[in-house]
Parts: sequence; structure tokens; C-alpha cells
Amino acid sequence: MSIYEQVFQMMDQPMLILIQDDNGVRIEDANQAFIRMTGYTINELQSEKGSIFLEEYKIETSVPVLKSEVSILTKQKKMLPVRLDQQPLPKCSVNSYKKSFVIFEDLTPYKWIEQQSEKNKVLISGIVDRHEHIRFLRDSLGHSLFEAQQMNDESLLQFVADTEQGPMRQVLQKAKLDKEERSLTIRTSKLSGIELNMSVTFAPILDGFGDVREFAFVIWDLNPIDDQVDASLKLRIWMAKKDMSAGHLSALTGISIQTISKLRNGKILKPQRLTAELIASELQVDVYEIWQEIRK
Repeated sequence: MSIYEQVFQMMDQPMLILIQDDNGVRIEDANQAFIRMTGYTINELQSEKGSIFLEEYKIETSVPVLKSEVSILTKQKKMLPVRLDQQPLPKCSVNSYKKSFVIFEDLTPYKWIEQQSEKNKVLISGIVDRHEHIRFLRDSLGHSLFEAQQMNDESLLQFVADTEQGPMRQVLQKAKLDKEERSLTIRTSKLSGIELNMSVTFAPILDGFGDVREFAFVIWDLNPIDDQVDASLKLRIWMAKKDMSAGHLSALTGISIQTISKLRNGKILKPQRLTAELIASELQVDVYEIWQEIRK
């Protein structure tokens, strides 16, 4: 196996190499990630069934194609939403074959996160692999829980208190076995000097063989465990819970965006009483739920 073939097979991103001649378009090669995603073996993809699979998409290999979403049918008869990027490859001087390189991204976990967001306000969402490594994170609080951390490929466990890691793994295992969503409330670690109670739901994401490939998750709620949590974080949490941006809060209260930003990032520790009361009123929370001290 050449170096190119080894790298092609090792990549986590599902990929195909298509070839086109007088007989039409067929699959020349597929990496293991594509096989896992669809459930088809390489022999099935290269068979007549594979040709029928391609005909539905009316592929022309000489044309670059970038589609934000299409659906492909897995062997489990499941319609899978994917993003695809097709790029033509240089023509081979030996023959007139046209080839293209296609990269796929399974949109299933992102779709699940969007569905949860329609049900209720999601504070933080993400995707973790089977080893609990984070490969995607969206933090609507503005880096509240994971501040100053490089999140790419970090373990989710390091943000969970030691005593909570066992229960969380049990829930993940249960979700994996039952192939169903599971929820729990756990305590975060003090990695960033913050300790919170966190309500989270995990959803197993299945591959084309019906096995769990990864988990999507949403964090619904974060609650400070003690009064020592920074007021700026409390403000960000309450604004996120109420789906309130700094601009919206500014328009409702008449407080400048600059002042609200300084309160959110901790540059103002004790606001004026009127400022605090206006903000707390719009967030429908008691002033002292956010600030322990205010200026008169």
C-alpha cells in the first residue's frame, strides 16, 4: 500500500475517489470512514449497486461541487444528511479517465443539536468521540466554562469533577447500549477556577452499521455551587438562559453596550445600584443572584 493509500484510509473524514469514463461514473476507492458512515463495503460500493447509488446524484466528475446539504441512503435504509465537497483531479496522461475527490461530513449530530435548541435554550453544545475527546464545541456564554482552554481534542472528562466521572461514563455507556438519549446533572471540575452544577443530555450518533460512532451533547443549565463564582460569569449565564445579547439588553435598559461588556468580562466588579437593578429586572432575577455587592 502506498503512502497516499495509507493516509487516505487513515483519515477520519469520509472520502471517495470517483472515476468517469464512457460507461459512466463509478467509485474507484472509498476510505474506511466513508464505509463506516454508510455501512457499505468497498465491494458493494464498486458493484452495480454502487453505480445505482451514484446515478441518483447525477455526478459529473469534471465539475467542482460544494453542497451544504444532501441526503444519502445508508445500508440501514436511513437517510443521512451530509455536506459534500467534490473537486476534480488532474487528468491522467495514460488514459482519458476523469476523476474527482469527494469529502463528506455527516450532519446528523449538528441536526440533533439544532433540534434541541428548538425545544429549549442551549447554553453549550458539542460533539465528543467514543473516547470522550471533544471535536466540536459551541459556547453561547462566551468561553465561560472552558475559558483559556484549547478545546481541540481535549477530553471532556477533565472538565468534570473526579467524583462525577464514573456516573457520567455509566450514562454514556447506557446511551451506547440502548442507542438512546440520556441526561444527568453533574458537577464540573475547578480546572478554570469555576465549579458549577451542569445539566447535560447526550445523544449517541450511529454509523452505517448501526454502531455508536460518537456523541452529541447539549448543556441546558449551569448553576453556581457557591457565592464565590465571579459575578461576570453569573451575568453571562443569566443572559444566555434568557437568550439576551448585550445589544438587546442595552436597548431594553438604556445602559451602553460598553458598560454591559465590561460587566460581562469582569472589568466592572461592582455596578451602580440603578445599573444592577435595570439589568436584573430585564433578566427577571434578583440583583443579588448576580452581584453580591453594588455601589449606591
